[in-house]
Amino acid sequence: MASNIPKFASFRPKPKVAPEPTAETQSCDQPSGKSRTNKSNKANEVPETKANIVQSKLYFSDRRGDADVLRYGSLNRSDIPPYRRIGYGYVLGLSLDQKIDRERSSQNKIYVTPATRQRQERLLTSKHAPKDGTRMLRVVRPEGKQYVNEGDDFIPVSSGRKRRRDSREYLEGETPALDYRGIGRDAQQALDPDTQYDSDTEDTSIVAELTKKNSELLRHTRECPHDVEAWLNFIEYQEAMLAFDRFELNETLRQRLADVRIPIYEEALKNVRSDHHTILYLGLLREAQWSWNAVKVSSKFAEVLVKQPASPVLWLKYLDFVQSSFKEFKYESCRETFRHCLSSFLAAAKGADAGIILHVIIRMTVMIHEAGYQELALAIWQAILELHVIDKPAMGANEAQPLSEFEQYWETETPRIGELGASGWRKPPSEFRSPNNATLRSHDPSTSVFDTFQIHETEAIEKLRYPGRTTDQAGEEDAFHMIFFTDIEDYLKFIPAQTPSALLVEAFLCFCGLPPLPRIADHQRAWWNDTFLSHVYKQTSVESPTGRRASLLVNGVARYSAYDTTSMQITTDLLFDCAFSLKSVRLSTDFVRRVLKLVATERANEEIFGEYLLAFESRHYPTEVVKTAKQLLKARPTSQRLYHAYGLVELHRNKLDKANQVFSMALSMDGMGSLASMMLLHGWVWTALLTGDEVQALWRLVSHNGKISTKQGGSVRPSNDRLQDVRLAISDICEKALLRQDFQTAVIGTSLLALLTYLSKFRDAEASLAVHRGLCQWFTSHNISTCAYAELNAQAIARFLTYHVSQAAIVKPALIRSAIEPLIEKFPSNTILLSLYAANEARFAIDDRVRGIMHQNSLQSSDATSVAGWSFAIHYETLRGEVGGSTSHSIRALYKRATNQDSSGAHSPVLWMSYVRFEILQLHLEQAKTSNKKPRKDRNRRTWDDRLEEAETRVKETFYAGLRSLPWCKSFVMLAFTDAKSVFDEEELWKLYKVMQEKELRIYVELD
Repeated sequence: MASNIPKFASFRPKPKVAPEPTAETQSCDQPSGKSRTNKSNKANEVPETKANIVQSKLYFSDRRGDADVLRYGSLNRSDIPPYRRIGYGYVLGLSLDQKIDRERSSQNKIYVTPATRQRQERLLTSKHAPKDGTRMLRVVRPEGKQYVNEGDDFIPVSSGRKRRRDSREYLEGETPALDYRGIGRDAQQALDPDTQYDSDTEDTSIVAELTKKNSELLRHTRECPHDVEAWLNFIEYQEAMLAFDRFELNETLRQRLADVRIPIYEEALKNVRSDHHTILYLGLLREAQWSWNAVKVSSKFAEVLVKQPASPVLWLKYLDFVQSSFKEFKYESCRETFRHCLSSFLAAAKGADAGIILHVIIRMTVMIHEAGYQELALAIWQAILELHVIDKPAMGANEAQPLSEFEQYWETETPRIGELGASGWRKPPSEFRSPNNATLRSHDPSTSVFDTFQIHETEAIEKLRYPGRTTDQAGEEDAFHMIFFTDIEDYLKFIPAQTPSALLVEAFLCFCGLPPLPRIADHQRAWWNDTFLSHVYKQTSVESPTGRRASLLVNGVARYSAYDTTSMQITTDLLFDCAFSLKSVRLSTDFVRRVLKLVATERANEEIFGEYLLAFESRHYPTEVVKTAKQLLKARPTSQRLYHAYGLVELHRNKLDKANQVFSMALSMDGMGSLASMMLLHGWVWTALLTGDEVQALWRLVSHNGKISTKQGGSVRPSNDRLQDVRLAISDICEKALLRQDFQTAVIGTSLLALLTYLSKFRDAEASLAVHRGLCQWFTSHNISTCAYAELNAQAIARFLTYHVSQAAIVKPALIRSAIEPLIEKFPSNTILLSLYAANEARFAIDDRVRGIMHQNSLQSSDATSVAGWSFAIHYETLRGEVGGSTSHSIRALYKRATNQDSSGAHSPVLWMSYVRFEILQLHLEQAKTSNKKPRKDRNRRTWDDRLEEAETRVKETFYAGLRSLPWCKSFVMLAFTDAKSVFDEEELWKLYKVMQEKELRIYVELD
């Protein structure tokens, strides 16, 4: 059958006629000295064979031309191989010691260079290939004009085939550009005939639009030179002009952007009024850190602070620079800068706000603690609390009272606040025992140098935690272990005399890394969102309502909430869910408990301290918290807030009957309307909801006096008239609270009203959400839609939705999605909202809405994104796993974005330490994969050897990048001697030890 297949031999091209060599060709090939030959010699010549003629085809000169030129109008391309640069830059015909110079060569010319110089990188694989100024190539259909000759008797159907341009088509005087590749090819065309530059279509319109808007913004600055908003808009828009179609700017482009913005800031400062200079100086100094060296930036800061010596934002920006500059950082000079800042605030005419002063003191003491001088940092706070909280009335009566009495108390080494037996510096101690009874192990000469350093240094960090006494055996040879009064005297003078006790206690809690007091205050966001304050609190438990799908959603929320950083508005209910971890500050729970108990006892009139103490003991001392609650209630028997806290204590001990009894009894003490009574009613109702008894919860809503008769139970529901009366009463309370700006009462009342609507309308979630939206609209109409109280309302919505999903038979995910997404836009770092949203979208991983909303809101702006926002994004990416599309590369990319110089986490010890530990974990995983691999017989390296080397390199690169961003953090440097010790050799460890000495960090073990 194969014989029947036709062979299209007729389609083969006919062989060419071999050209006839001329005598001139042969004579030209001979030397001139042999041109004179006689006829006798010619007679003796042997005629060349045909084979020799064919072999010399490439070397004779064809002066008659190619017949294919007449046939095709150009050379026959089927006989000419495509031009290729064979041999990585070598040119066919040239010596091997010459190569093409890619930097100087162009499409029309080539330059050769000696091949013996340093090897050039390949353009397509080079990491440093030039990308700036290049246009993007896209595969598009060519849209050339079609020319129709009227004399032809046909019309071409398609113009898809390329049309050759005949030499006769060139206009008079027009000649094609020379091209070394030749063969009739247009030098302006792309190398790939299917690719064309797309700049004339989309890019042209985008550039024109960008340029037009930039011109409008520039014209606005010329027309209104005193308008600071016009200058700021123009400065902000320069990033869009430079970024164009890039997702984010690399370091080179970011420096170029800074070079563009700095002159604009300087021009704006010349035209804008002086009262707007602060924000312009702030932006100028931020850009200067990208473009200038550290010395020039420091000089500029000094110049600006002379003009505005009492500006808190400029001082905080300067402190950020001094603390994070690796080249300039020294512990003593940094501490002196903090003292100079506090002195400037005190010398200001109007005086600085107490919250700003305490913010700087928190920053300073945390820096001192992380540099290794932990005894001094704790002693400063002990002295502040003793003087300004425990003995506040005496000090407030006479501001000029000398500190001599306190100096005598300090030097006598009697128990201080937090230590066993302390009762205030003016009261004699009940008992005395040194807080430092630890002993340090002796040196073992058999261990290596750095093993000894790691063992004894970590032991000293843990045991020499509290200010020393002369009777201490451990640390007696350490000059920094004992803290004298002269070491802390200057810091006591910086505290304003009338600073509220709650503000001072809250500052100490921030220093310890504990959650704030359960109240709303402006300073809380500034303190707990500060990237240099690495101590952040976390939530350990989530309410577990009973229901059919409670385990699915609540477990999902718990999974996404279980990470080290948390951002939310703390309430008394949420306070009992906090972990109260002290591992970052390395204080014992006994120490903090004694501090809180002494403060709650001395300041019994401030109930908030008692609430905090009960929440702390409920976590760490669950068997003793009831006794403490009864002691507090004995001192304040009419305090509804303490009864509310006591009810939460019993609730967390799973004593539901006792909790109901406490709530009911406390509600009967006072009528509904106050904040404390609304909190009690709210807790009483939710206690019933957590047990799944919705009818009982409805009865409690209508029984604001805390009394429910035995007949009012079971399945009988309250009458509609009674429900309407309670609805009107709660609505009236909310309206009055809004009028007097008691927003917390309004939020709790709105939550109760939403629950009443939900339960009375048989789980109508939409009606309940409408009540909450009404309060959101009120906040929006009064331009406070992003305030702390609006965030409290958002958290109440999240709590309600969590309960609804656990109880309703069918819940559309779109209900939670539509309710939570607008709230995340307003509060992008709130981990309660983010955790609920992630748990709801866990069933739709393919849509990946969580990633989308994080990149759209939470991670969009570096200034707005807190460390908690970055931590949640990384934690979520880790939980997704490879099945959900998450890999180590995607997690690493998030870490890099979070620790970028422009990011809020650039100087966060929490993020950097987590980043290094992540790379160490990846190294261990690679080592586990190769543990069973056998070496090759030919001793060549295998792929897994390269992977191990790459993983070790990533650990080192990440560590050194973090070290440059955290020059003050000793605990980060110690990672090289502990967790990452296997990656660094002895020489590198010696260099890191010298770095700690150079930065003046505290070192317990001296190495020779």
